[in-house]
Amino acid sequence: MSPRTLSILTALALALAGCGSGNQVVATPTSTTTTTTTVPPATTTTSSPTTTTAPSTALGRLLETGGYTVSDDWVVETVIPHIDAGTGGIALDEAGVIYQSDFGYSGHDGNSVYRIDAGGSLEVFSQSEDFGSLTMITFGADGRLYQSSYGTGKVFVLDSEGNPEEIASNLFGPTGIVALEDGTLFVESYNSNLIHRIEPDGTVSEWASHPAFNGPNGLTMGPDGTLYAVNHRDGGLFAIDQDGNVTEIHRFVGTTSHVVYHDGGLFVTGRGRYVIFRYDLGTGAVEVVAGNAEFGDKDGRGTEASFGRPNAITVGPDGALYFNHGSRRSPDPVTIRRLVYDP
Repeated sequence: MSPRTLSILTALALALAGCGSGNQVVATPTSTTTTTTTVPPATTTTSSPTTTTAPSTALGRLLETGGYTVSDDWVVETVIPHIDAGTGGIALDEAGVIYQSDFGYSGHDGNSVYRIDAGGSLEVFSQSEDFGSLTMITFGADGRLYQSSYGTGKVFVLDSEGNPEEIASNLFGPTGIVALEDGTLFVESYNSNLIHRIEPDGTVSEWASHPAFNGPNGLTMGPDGTLYAVNHRDGGLFAIDQDGNVTEIHRFVGTTSHVVYHDGGLFVTGRGRYVIFRYDLGTGAVEVVAGNAEFGDKDGRGTEASFGRPNAITVGPDGALYFNHGSRRSPDPVTIRRLVYDP
């Protein structure tokens, strides 16, 4: 079977799974003032969030079932609407340029990485027949982009011109990636419920597993080196220490997709419930920071906002969180939004 055929089949099979991811760079990026919108950058703070009552029936049921609260401290803003692609990963460089991976959709191969500059201009940055159903994309400390290809079972590194170099193959549905400063990669395998370790010389090993892994799809790293993974299929959230020991720390209501660490918490896309969660690493408390738990297309504060099923999520150089979503249950077209802290 050719990589292109495999890409189409996997895109059809996983259109609802929406494999992609948030951008995780272990080295702290240098912040700049260039962003993709004219809205002032978010201010990062550790202030206690404000909670409000649930404004919708769907959201009320979610809060009651999960024992969650609502934060009113975040504002959702549209950055780029309606890109002709499927919701793969998203990454931002230090200048605020966005890189969007194409997971594909029925009749459309997910074999491109798009680049969107600060003015909103979109171009194909990288494209290859070896790409298929592109999932997570992330920057390494060397400034290069690392890209997982769910449909072809490969992991690539892209140079500054978008030229891909294969660094691993024969993985069973690679999704989330974390890149260490020395070039070591941790890569989730969605279909085999494993986390692989890829050494700088390309050696691949099975590094972490757990009986409760069930379609691990999102991966991020905290400041102490702990990795955090989320299941797509059942909302399981896990902590993994540097020796590969896994502990389940929460189970979200509904399916999830991706996770990123930011300012003492884990931000998780609640794909099945049309919301963004924040898990506080200090207390274990969970709050809904965006989305009214119903499909929609509205910017606004906290649960006043609505969107399609959220997928990839990352932290931008302005301190805001960027996430993408499709339309209702479909992974396309891709809309990119940002979540700004504004208490």
